Amino acid sequence: MLTLLPLALALSTDAFAAALGRGLRAPSRSLPAALQTGFVFGGVEGLMCGLGWSLGATFSGPVEAFDHWIALILLTTIGLLMIRAGLSGPDSQSMVTGRQSAAFLITLVTAVGTSVDSAAVGTALALSGATVSAAFLIGLSSFLAGTVGFLLAPVLGRRFGPRAEMLGGALLILIGIRIFLDQVPDLPA
Repeated sequence: MLTLLPLALALSTDAFAAALGRGLRAPSRSLPAALQTGFVFGGVEGLMCGLGWSLGATFSGPVEAFDHWIALILLTTIGLLMIRAGLSGPDSQSMVTGRQSAAFLITLVTAVGTSVDSAAVGTALALSGATVSAAFLIGLSSFLAGTVGFLLAPVLGRRFGPRAEMLGGALLILIGIRIFLDQVPDLPA
């Protein structure tokens, strides 16, 4: 438990930053919308961790070979869309702020992008003898972080306007790059 709690908090930081970015241009900025966003981030994080745990060492090699590419592509694409929307101004409509179903899809794709590392963590947890309940704690932590991030977004949006959305997009891109670089073997000097 002493190792699992910091691990859950570390994994939830991506959910916090991504939910903050999502909340900047969300069509609805209510508590139910924040809870829905937190549920998506927490649910995907927990499911990915549980999936990794259930697959164990059997498929860890092939998944680890390309999971960082998935995260990089998904998060960079969404981050660039957010930056474009921030540059377009507050009155523009974009894919990020479109219909409710499109906004949910963007949130889901963002959650998957920030959660690919949880599958590898789940595999490591299974190999270390942890139970699948560890995935629940990781999902719960991401749920709380995602909800809080979404709720803080309007405050930052009012204060910083379109710059906050561009910053949120840049954060998503940096998260994708960090996940990618964490998985790439060290290059010779």
